[in-house]
Amino acid sequence: MSYSAFVVCNCYQKGKTVEPPHKEYIKFDEDGLFLDIPNDLWDKNEKKVLQMDSDFDNWKNSACEHEEMELCYEYLSNTLGMVEFKGVIERLGGKEKFPILSKFLPTANGGTLPAKFTPEVLKEIDEFEKQKLNENRILLFEVSTNELKATVNAETYLIFVLTAYNKNNYGIDKDGFFILENVKENDQEVSYVVFRSKNFIQKYISIDKFMFIDKKTNNSFICNVGLHPHESNPKKEYEFLIKENTVKIVDEYKYMTEPLKKLAEASMESGNPIHWC
Repeated sequence: MSYSAFVVCNCYQKGKTVEPPHKEYIKFDEDGLFLDIPNDLWDKNEKKVLQMDSDFDNWKNSACEHEEMELCYEYLSNTLGMVEFKGVIERLGGKEKFPILSKFLPTANGGTLPAKFTPEVLKEIDEFEKQKLNENRILLFEVSTNELKATVNAETYLIFVLTAYNKNNYGIDKDGFFILENVKENDQEVSYVVFRSKNFIQKYISIDKFMFIDKKTNNSFICNVGLHPHESNPKKEYEFLIKENTVKIVDEYKYMTEPLKKLAEASMESGNPIHWC
């Protein structure tokens, strides 16, 4: 899952749009413009109502200078990125220091951050950007392409692959890459570390079978998901390496703070909320 957000514009209210179809049914709320069609019209002619909806959606796509009548639209992050950002907010003071971010950052695709709080969002981001702290991070790379496969704060861990039926999980922490095997014991699920390495080979055996081999000890484990399967002509073997890096917190989380600032500014300008999607 990934997270994005948008703020709707006020072009229609300001008379900056082309003439809309079915104007008599247009309403506006915090979600933006919509057609409020009476139930009796639905009952009389559902086909006509569906056509009206289609006409209105087509109009919205190009009614003003903003695509989909969104004053601002920003991609935020994938699920892991959101979890990481929430984690650092918590470590730096949580709801006492960052009450709005702590309360309103999304946990699902949906919901809003009301416009009355967006000035506080900017203040909290400003406070976040004043932090002069560094963060130690663990990074997992595929060696031949130098592609970053996963990264996590060195003080915690990250599960970033779930295999079929959740039999195995892949993760990283300060001790390297690991594979968990999940088994049922006494009606409870228990996880065991069955493979761990800071430098290993992924060897292709079949379409659903991959062997992971630690280069230092030659310990191995066979699982059904590969970490690097996305090339058109994949190789039989890939090498992976764990690295450690120290980064400035302010720089590491710009992927979240920069779009949030743009969204908050758009919300303040329009008076409309930020929508999580």
